[in-house]
Amino acid sequence: MNQFINAWKFFIDNAGYLIALALPVAFMEVSMASILQPIQQLTQPEDFVEYINSNGAIFLAVAFLAIIVQMGFLGGLWIGFDSLDNDKDISPLDAQLQALRRVFSILGASIVIGIASFLGFLLLILPGIYVMARLSLTYGYIVLENKSVSDSIQESWRMTDEHGGRLFGLTLSFVALTIIFSLIIATLIQPGLTNLIFLAAGEYLFALPLGYIYFTLYKSLKNSID
Repeated sequence: MNQFINAWKFFIDNAGYLIALALPVAFMEVSMASILQPIQQLTQPEDFVEYINSNGAIFLAVAFLAIIVQMGFLGGLWIGFDSLDNDKDISPLDAQLQALRRVFSILGASIVIGIASFLGFLLLILPGIYVMARLSLTYGYIVLENKSVSDSIQESWRMTDEHGGRLFGLTLSFVALTIIFSLIIATLIQPGLTNLIFLAAGEYLFALPLGYIYFTLYKSLKNSID
């Protein structure tokens, strides 16, 4: 419970910095969703093909940029946490630019984690969340310690062995909050740009405190070794 409360306190105390970190990736997610949203209204195959032909180039360009921004966020978040925790005075933009130096490593780790989590979700939802939680320190090892993808994934799994249950519970609580928030927004706001903006805001509203919980675990584990 203390970790949950402390994470929210940290988020509130550093809201400006953390929101600046999340804004680019949230904007790209809304942009992607806005491009894809009209497809839901298409009922005829020929209409679908026509839409793809007309918007394919735009979609590919936005998708590529979205991936780059997402990788910058995943790594930059850890650099930002480290900056705030150690008074390093690294701006949100600089944190993301530093993370992009390891963009291929972050992308590789994202693919592996995504596949592993997906396989867990295929079994049941809970195993997928457990896998996500156990691999949650991977990006920290990549951007803060310059470890390889395989070493970072193995290190995250090994170091979280004794904390798997607690990490699972905390991750599950934030996933549940995100789902509840999304359902409320879907009920109150009709599909459209406003709906997408609120959904993206809710996603990162809960992702940022959860990310800090992962960072504090990483930090405590590192200090115990040092």
